[in-house]
Amino acid sequence: MVKETYKVKSIKKELCKEWLLYKHYAKRIPNIMYSFGLFCKNILVGVITFGMPPSSTLAESIAGKEYSNLVIELNRLIVNDGLEKNALSYFVANSINKLPNNKIIVSFSDNNMNHTGYIYQATNFLYTGKTTNDSMYIDKDGNEFHFRNIGHYQKNNRLNVKLIKRRLDEDKINKVEIANYLREYKGEWTAKQLDLEFGYKDTAAHWFRTDKGFSFPNIDDWIRLKELLSLSNKYDDMMIKYEWVADVKEIIKKLELTKINILPKNRYIYIKANRSLKKQIINNFKYKSLPYPKGQNTNYDTSYKTTTQTELF
Repeated sequence: MVKETYKVKSIKKELCKEWLLYKHYAKRIPNIMYSFGLFCKNILVGVITFGMPPSSTLAESIAGKEYSNLVIELNRLIVNDGLEKNALSYFVANSINKLPNNKIIVSFSDNNMNHTGYIYQATNFLYTGKTTNDSMYIDKDGNEFHFRNIGHYQKNNRLNVKLIKRRLDEDKINKVEIANYLREYKGEWTAKQLDLEFGYKDTAAHWFRTDKGFSFPNIDDWIRLKELLSLSNKYDDMMIKYEWVADVKEIIKKLELTKINILPKNRYIYIKANRSLKKQIINNFKYKSLPYPKGQNTNYDTSYKTTTQTELF
C-alpha cells in the first residue's frame, strides 16, 4: 500500500534546490515557506514547496483583504518517474496535513505544459477557472522572466534608464469610480477625438471602461483632461501625486526581454481551516467553484538524477 511504502517529511529548503533548478520545468527557485519530501525507504523521491503568493493582488483576489494573510501558494511539485499509483496524491494530501492550520492554498496547473491539474482534482481542491494572464516575458535565452522582477531593477535605477512619473498608490484607486467620474464629465467628446487631441491611437476609450479593459490616464494626461473636460479637483490628491521611477519600457529593452502570448493557467484552491472559518472564507469567495476541466496531460522530462536522492534522514 502507498502509505506503507512512502513517508512525507518536512525538509530544509536547501535540499529542494537541485530538484527545482534542474528537475522541475520552471528551472527557478520560488519563495519557500514550507517544504516537504516524499521518501521511499529513506530515499528522497519527490519535493513539494509552499510559499508567499507572487503578489498581494493574488492573495486579496481569493477571499478579500480580510483573509489575504492566510493565502499561500503551492508553487512547486516534482517527483521521480515510476512511482506507485496514487503516490502523488498521497504526497500532496499529507503535505497539506503537515501545514499549519488556517491556510488558503492556491495552485496553478500550466496549460502551456499540457497540465490540466488532475492531482488537485484528486485531492479535492476547488477549481475556480483560468487566470487572466495571456502573455509573459522571456529573456534572450528563451527563459521565463517574471514581470515582478522588474521592480528589482527599478530600485536605485540599476540599469541607468530614464525616469518617468508614477502615480502613488495607483493599485489602491477604485478604477470603476474613476471611469464613471470621467464618463460624467465626458460631454460631447468622443474617444477618437480625445485620441487625436493627445496624439494616441485606441487609448482614450480605455479611460472610460468599467471592466478589466480600463486603464488610468497618466499624470500629464489627467492634468490635460482636467482642462478639456472641466474636471473638478475631487480626485487631485490621488490622481496627480507621483514619484519618479525608472521607466519599465526602457528596462525591458535593456534586458532584451520579449513578450509572448501564452495560455491562461487553471486556478485551484484548497482551504485548510476549521468548519466555522472555512464557511466564512467560502462566503467571502471572489471566485465561483466550477466543474473540473478535462484534457490530455503531457508529462515533461523528469529524468534528471539528483545527487541528493540517496541521502538518509
